[in-house]
Amino acid sequence: MMIQDYIKSLQLTQQHACLAQLKEIQEKHLEMYSFSSISALGAEIISLQEEALLDRLVLRKKGGYCFEQNKLAYLALEHLGYEVQPLLAKVLLNGKEDNARTHRVTLVKIEDESYLFDVGFGSKSPKEPLCISRSGTIEVGNYHYKITRTASDVRIELLQPEQISLYSVSLVPVTEKDFDVVHFYSHQHPESNFVNNLVLSRVTGGQRFTLRNLLYRELHEVSQFSTVIEVTSAQQLLSLMRQKFLLNVCTSEAERLFARAQKSMRMQSA
Repeated sequence: MMIQDYIKSLQLTQQHACLAQLKEIQEKHLEMYSFSSISALGAEIISLQEEALLDRLVLRKKGGYCFEQNKLAYLALEHLGYEVQPLLAKVLLNGKEDNARTHRVTLVKIEDESYLFDVGFGSKSPKEPLCISRSGTIEVGNYHYKITRTASDVRIELLQPEQISLYSVSLVPVTEKDFDVVHFYSHQHPESNFVNNLVLSRVTGGQRFTLRNLLYRELHEVSQFSTVIEVTSAQQLLSLMRQKFLLNVCTSEAERLFARAQKSMRMQSA
C-alpha cells in the first residue's frame, strides 16, 4: 500500500477514476516529479521494485527517467482501478527510424477509448493523456499533436509549436522482464545517452525547465520565448536542481555531477 504515499502527494481534487482524474495525475506528476538521469550517472543498478521507486522518487526526491517515472505512475493507476497496459516505444527525436524501443509508456482504457499516458518523456512530455483510439490531431494548450494509428503501433508527432516526431509506440504486449532488459541497457551501457549526460526537466504551469549537462533552459509555452544559461559552478547547479527541479541534492553530489557534466561537454566538443 506504499503506492498511496505517491497518490497522496499529488493532492488530487478528482477522487474517482475518470478522464478528468487521469489528466490531473499526469499534470501534477510532471509538476512535482522531475525527469532526471542522476541515478543513471551512478555505477549502481537502479531497482524498479515498487519500494525502491517510492523511496527514490517520492521520499528522497531524486527524480528519475521513463522506466522509473512511468512505472511509478502505472502502479498508481492500477491501484486506482484503471485498466492499464505497459508498452514500449521507439524514440524518434533524432530523426532515425531504426532506433531501438527504449521508452516506457502506459496505455489506459476509459469507456472504450484508449489513452497514451506518459510522465517520463522529459521536456517534451505531453501535459495530458493523448487519445490514440484513432488517427487525428489533438490540441493540448498551444501544443498540437498528430496521431497516426495502425494495427501494430501508434506514431506521435508534434505539429506545433514545432514539427518533430516524438515516438512510435508498439501495441504488442510486454512484460516487466522486457522492461528490465531495456532499462539495464539504458542506465548501464557505456553508449547510453543517460549514462553520458546529466539530463533534467520539469513541466509546470506554462513553463518547461530543462538542463542538459551545464546548459539550463527555461521555455515559456505560450510565447515560446526561451532563456538559456550556462551553469558555471557546482553551487549554481545545486541551486537550480533544488529550486527549479525540486530535487533533494546535497553539496557533494552537486559537485560530483558538475564535474561529470564538465567532462561530458569536453568529450562532446572534442
